[in-house]
Amino acid sequence: MKKLFTPHLYFLCSILLLFSCSKEESVRAIAGSGVSRPIVRVVNDIVNGQAVVVAGAEQYEFMVAYGREMPDGVLLEFSEIPTILPIVMEDQEGSRWDLFGYAVSGPRQGQRLPVVSAYIGYWFAIGGMYPGTEVFEGQGIAPPFNPPSASPGWTIPEGEVFSGSGFDLIPALDFPRVEKYREKDFWDSEYYLADTALLVGVKVGGKYRLYPHSILDFHEVVNDTIGENHFAVAYCPLTGTATAWNRDLGGLVATFGVSGFLYNSNLIAFDRLTESLWSQMRQECINGAVVGLQKDVIPVLETNWKTWKTLLREPELISFTTGHPYNYDSSPYSDYACSDQGSPYPVQLEDTRLPLKERVLAVIANGKAKAYRFSSFDY
Repeated sequence: MKKLFTPHLYFLCSILLLFSCSKEESVRAIAGSGVSRPIVRVVNDIVNGQAVVVAGAEQYEFMVAYGREMPDGVLLEFSEIPTILPIVMEDQEGSRWDLFGYAVSGPRQGQRLPVVSAYIGYWFAIGGMYPGTEVFEGQGIAPPFNPPSASPGWTIPEGEVFSGSGFDLIPALDFPRVEKYREKDFWDSEYYLADTALLVGVKVGGKYRLYPHSILDFHEVVNDTIGENHFAVAYCPLTGTATAWNRDLGGLVATFGVSGFLYNSNLIAFDRLTESLWSQMRQECINGAVVGLQKDVIPVLETNWKTWKTLLREPELISFTTGHPYNYDSSPYSDYACSDQGSPYPVQLEDTRLPLKERVLAVIANGKAKAYRFSSFDY
């Protein structure tokens, strides 16, 4: 009788068992050693008069923020819960909420928390763009600064705008291919990213889509569509900030490109309908036919690949096959992200209360910002 359990098969089963154990350990780790304690810290706060909740976990490299005042007038108060991601907090009514701001159980199931302007970026960029930024849990007094007045036809001082290149010299990525990541077997290659690689994710129309930094470094703007939802993801490698906004413009659907201009070292995009200029961090049109218009913000979640693979069963990512001759394995900015130096381009104010390249979450309300450090969300 022919042997069915060969040494090769024994080896294969042993490796598969090892992978299975590793996956189980990963789930246990995300749960925070069973259910004995939370892994996510939750902060109920007020930013320039706006009630917000900030949830974060330094271990899993994420922070997110949402509004707390619901459309029905109820002001929610949140607390931590010991559970498995992506569920992170519970309100006083008994509803439980996930990282993307949706109630997954309780009386408010299916509702979404109000969107606020919030994104992660380098401290020098936040402090420079929003002088007087408050820092959660202290960190001294902001340096005095009187910003120059806005120029006629601009929402910012025109003299502070720096020209780094020209329109579309950095090519935006329009309607990229997407791939669905699945755990693969030994003989099949997988969508490869290091576990520490950062990705920006959105949830639009009930679907999730991820955008690796390694692609965004080269393109900075991605024009994308999910269902009937048209949006742009904008990432500035110099300031380390990722945002997303609706592409609807006056009833028409615009696409956005990279203008080559910088304000406080931050990306200025342009729309191809009116060629108006848009500040990525301020999330508004700063010059052009629709000057002063603010975009509808789409919340982004930025975290590492290891955490994303835990959050989503089969993550959908934009493809490295972009049609552009770039080597996405190496950054065009070399070791810039690892350097403790600020940007080589002008920033109106250098605020040294925190290390210049420390990544913080900025929550912006009515033109003012408050910064939250990852170290404040460590258990």
